[in-house]
Amino acid sequence: MSANDNDLSVMEEAADWVDRLAELSDAERGDLAVWLNASPEHAAAFAALRHTLRDTALLEAVDRLRSAPVETLAPRRSAVGGWSPAGLIAASLLVMVTGGLLGARLIVHRATPPIELATAVGARADHVLSDASTVRLNADSHASVAYSRSARDIYLRKGDAVFEVAKNPRRPFNVMAGDAKVTAVGTVFEVDKVGDAVEVRVFEGVVRVSQGAASPRLLRQGEWLLLAADRTASRGRLPADSYDAWRGDWLEADSMPLKYVVARLNRYSPQSLVLRDPELGALRVTGRFKLDRPSEALAMISSLLNLKVEKAGGRIYLASPTPTQSGRSPRS
Repeated sequence: MSANDNDLSVMEEAADWVDRLAELSDAERGDLAVWLNASPEHAAAFAALRHTLRDTALLEAVDRLRSAPVETLAPRRSAVGGWSPAGLIAASLLVMVTGGLLGARLIVHRATPPIELATAVGARADHVLSDASTVRLNADSHASVAYSRSARDIYLRKGDAVFEVAKNPRRPFNVMAGDAKVTAVGTVFEVDKVGDAVEVRVFEGVVRVSQGAASPRLLRQGEWLLLAADRTASRGRLPADSYDAWRGDWLEADSMPLKYVVARLNRYSPQSLVLRDPELGALRVTGRFKLDRPSEALAMISSLLNLKVEKAGGRIYLASPTPTQSGRSPRS
């Protein structure tokens, strides 16, 4: 097989995977991971197509070309007939490769341009990355994906996400949140920028957590670590069903500071939730709350802590009816 024939085959296969990405079963995702890890050219073609498909102007041009015959290669046709966008773009990229405008090796060695992932208030989204890792982005969250040949870097700008990492010891998977860095090879873990802190929870495998000049900490399956803004840290054990609870939009609070509970509920609330007195944020909350029903959760919390709920100016406030609270103490 000639080099051009091989380029054609790889781009055709990549187009097929990209076309079907949103509807892959768990088994098929495993097959995709095997295909991506089989060759650097596979991963490069897949990443190039996914990045190119985010170009609005190019997609509009592809729509105009879908009825035109393309003889360069025969990608999978879309369910509605005609060429799929990924197939047409694969053909265009292949023409550039075989025409000498863009060498295949150049695609392999360059870093993938950053990809921005974001969700609105109340909305979650799953994203399968070019290496078959999955980012499960919580509501009202934002992450930047910056892959290179030697590393897989994610910058959690805001909010919360779970990462299901495809194993590749030669390309560490790093998540940066504030001044904290979480490194994994193949595992399932959560990073949550909540208020002024970063919480890491490990559902499977082991991760290494570093913050500034402090010595890195190893965090194993079933453990959580909370890094506060003042560089203090606390850790503990997760309930056995933590990941299932996360996927079901449940918040399991075990003596959790109220300010962190409110921050998490705000990701789902159409109205901003505010503590009338910042000192209330140190009150401890224990319970199980449905995040996608913030009003119900707030009513339960106000009852538990003897707080009152006030609405004003499009916001919902939690306030204390008396100078002292019912025996609840701030975090020491």
